[in-house]
Amino acid sequence: MRRLLALLPLALLAAAAPSAPWDWSTAELGWLSPDGAQPYAESRAICARVLHAEPPASDRPTPEQAKALKGCDSDALYHGIGRPADPVKARLCAFTEKEDEVGHFGGRAMLMTIYANGRGAARNLDVATHLACGLETAAPMEHAIRIPRLHKLEPGKAFSVCDDATSGQLGGICVAHEARFAIVDRDRRIAALARKEAYAASPAFAAARRAMETYASAHSGGDQDLSGTLRGAFIVGAEESVRDRFLKTLEALARNRVPPASAGTYARIDARLNTSFRAVLAEDFEDGRLGVGTVTEEGRRISARAWIAYRDAMLAFAARHYPRVSRAALATYLTRQRIDDLAPIAT
Repeated sequence: MRRLLALLPLALLAAAAPSAPWDWSTAELGWLSPDGAQPYAESRAICARVLHAEPPASDRPTPEQAKALKGCDSDALYHGIGRPADPVKARLCAFTEKEDEVGHFGGRAMLMTIYANGRGAARNLDVATHLACGLETAAPMEHAIRIPRLHKLEPGKAFSVCDDATSGQLGGICVAHEARFAIVDRDRRIAALARKEAYAASPAFAAARRAMETYASAHSGGDQDLSGTLRGAFIVGAEESVRDRFLKTLEALARNRVPPASAGTYARIDARLNTSFRAVLAEDFEDGRLGVGTVTEEGRRISARAWIAYRDAMLAFAARHYPRVSRAALATYLTRQRIDDLAPIAT
């Protein structure tokens, strides 16, 4: 009994000891047969060899630096999204980021990229590979492809987490990441145009932009079948298309390049839109849902209502700031855009 009591604290300590971090070398593959696990053997063996290749302690931020970097964005710092690129600061920032908040373009994944490219820290493929081995969110086949390639990366060859995308999930994430660059550039152009045209503080402009974002979201969710693994890419693509057209419309208004159209022309194009929408709604819905996809009749109606609100907000904005452009001309211009949005769906 005395011996049992003496051992009890050790048992409690063992139970309380933190578990080892997740690593691809020791990940459970019990769901695969021996033959099914074979494609992953090489990558798992590499991970076992670099299991302890941690980043140098001198590369980590000091407590003062970590405090100053609270809420930082290593992805934006590394790639120069909306600010000058600062790879060293990106590295310090990445050490402070929580993995469940940054995904494939921050935290551990960003450090993997930094050590692989030697940009922001000395190039160290063992460290980069070890960091890759600890990315629990990566698909098994992404590990199988990325880890051997990364461990033997040729000098001067750039590395990107998107090079090894084999899943629809990562494919969508990479499309969204590319969109970050477009968003910054588009926002900069919109802001410059708004200042030049003196409507930056206009309530009508703010209302039009809000209505555009509402429509972008409704269109991506209501008009697209998001049942596949590439749903993230479809959402981003649909929303970015709406935002690009918003900028195009603002530029056309500023340059007086909205094609002229009469009330009769608008009536005809509006009738064409109604025909297109009726064709969309005439598809075979079962219990309000189109086949096995995610598209619903209600979702498409929400998208249509959001577009009408956007159209009306743009017409009100133009009436305030571009009275030289006729209502019929702008309404025709916007309606043609909506028909283009519906065309891939109705065919």
